[in-house]
Amino acid sequence: MKIRTFFLLIPAIVSLVFPFTTQAQNVMRVAFLDIGQGDAIYIEAPNSAQMIIDGGPEGSLESPLSAVMPYLDRSINVIMVTNPDADHYAGFIDLLRDYDVGAVIEPGTVTHTPTHAQFQKEIAEQNIPEVMARKGMTITLDPDAGVTFTVLFPDRDVSTWTTNDGSIMGILAYGATKIMFTGDATKKTEGIVLAENGADELASTILKVGHHGSTTSSSDAFVGAVAPTMAVISAGRNNKYGLPKSETLTTLKRHGATILRTDELGTIIVTSDGHTFLREGENE
Repeated sequence: MKIRTFFLLIPAIVSLVFPFTTQAQNVMRVAFLDIGQGDAIYIEAPNSAQMIIDGGPEGSLESPLSAVMPYLDRSINVIMVTNPDADHYAGFIDLLRDYDVGAVIEPGTVTHTPTHAQFQKEIAEQNIPEVMARKGMTITLDPDAGVTFTVLFPDRDVSTWTTNDGSIMGILAYGATKIMFTGDATKKTEGIVLAENGADELASTILKVGHHGSTTSSSDAFVGAVAPTMAVISAGRNNKYGLPKSETLTTLKRHGATILRTDELGTIIVTSDGHTFLREGENE
């Protein structure tokens, strides 16, 4: 049975640690779920600790999630809402009713909708801890293997910011492999992260492309600093926004990234042994 969330408070840094029994093979799985127009990413560390970054639109999450989670597993260690737009959290409403969730990480931006009120109600009724993401915070999913998610942004109070500008940005790391997560972060926010971090700190194997491939994100300077070999875009098939935009695709290609899109490929699963990422099914 999974151990509940343990919080270790250090000055200016919050570290969430999830210690569990290590499974064989030391493989981390990351599934970019096909939930339509939105974001939802399932992460399973080698020790079976689980994190979901964003929950997609309402009613979209549980079916694709059940396809990648262990059978009969009804618990999630931590969920993260990168920004409180419905396509990033509304799918969590059903999840909170049906799964045992250890903690909720949020950016601190504010939205006032009936859907978000229902989301907050579910969290409160189940007495789930809510944690505000801040730069320097580390979520340790597997202490033995060293699987961590480190928050790069927000680095300040973003309660008066737009939801996209205030999106959580951070890096999931396992050994030499890293994934940069950006939510719907704008070029403004990317610029702040660029100014506060060196290229060595931002370089990542995979870039989860911001705002579904919109031109509001993925500046040339930011993509260049991340220097991803793979770029994953979560977008709905034939979405009304015309995403991803050709300008964004051009930027990613110019920096040598192989582009993977959920609107073309469905759920995209990658695995890491701490040395390299492999895409499940790429040789099938």
